[in-house]
Amino acid sequence: MELPPLFNWFSIVLLSVCVIGIPVLLFVGWIISGVMDNRLNDKREAQNNALRKRGVTSPAVVVSARKNMSRSPFGRKEIRIDYEVDVQPQGQPSFRQSFQNWTTKTSFTAINNQLVDEVGRRIWVTYDPNDKKQMIFEYYDSEREKILAQKEWNSRRASFEKQEKQNQALRNDGEEAVATILEAEDLGLAYQWENAVSMRLKFEVTPKSGSSFHAETQGLIGTASLEKYSVGKKVYVKFDPREPARVAMLRSFESS
Repeated sequence: MELPPLFNWFSIVLLSVCVIGIPVLLFVGWIISGVMDNRLNDKREAQNNALRKRGVTSPAVVVSARKNMSRSPFGRKEIRIDYEVDVQPQGQPSFRQSFQNWTTKTSFTAINNQLVDEVGRRIWVTYDPNDKKQMIFEYYDSEREKILAQKEWNSRRASFEKQEKQNQALRNDGEEAVATILEAEDLGLAYQWENAVSMRLKFEVTPKSGSSFHAETQGLIGTASLEKYSVGKKVYVKFDPREPARVAMLRSFESS
């Protein structure tokens, strides 16, 4: 029996909704969940950074670590661990405290939700000395040296880039002079994509008028031009006449 045209059209519409609509809804849900997930992580990181500013970072030993719940609807997969730790602040009495930590790490050995490979591990936590319940997991003791080295590198790179911005303004407004390089040091801040090396340079600056003076700056030098910026070479710089210690490198004397 031939179906009425209305029924055929209804079937086509229903099939279209199933084939097209459901994937679209899933995609939209994935986008919304991802945005919410990022907002949640940003809020958590802001709270953690605020705690770090007023808090104390100390070693601790894990007494208990229980996997409590997981969260991975569409965003990144995370599990919540309920820790109980013995905190050992330097020069202060030890104390026991519980706190929660969300982590993307999943390679734990769990027995009845107890993470047995965490118990006894030495970790570092940051807590509010006025409210010790406010506590966050920082890192494992075995990772401490590497993490602190990375933080120190990040700090030096941020300082370098800040000075680069200041140097750019000085290149526009400063007074030009010839300088002789007295010291040159590779700062090791990794600018491979620019084919450049981050350098600390110390000069003897000879202004067009007035006495020579010593100054120091930092800057990026192309790897192909390093020889032109070695000790004993002359370069053009710009300096602030009101504050001569502020110097920015312009170009090699040999490039003129």
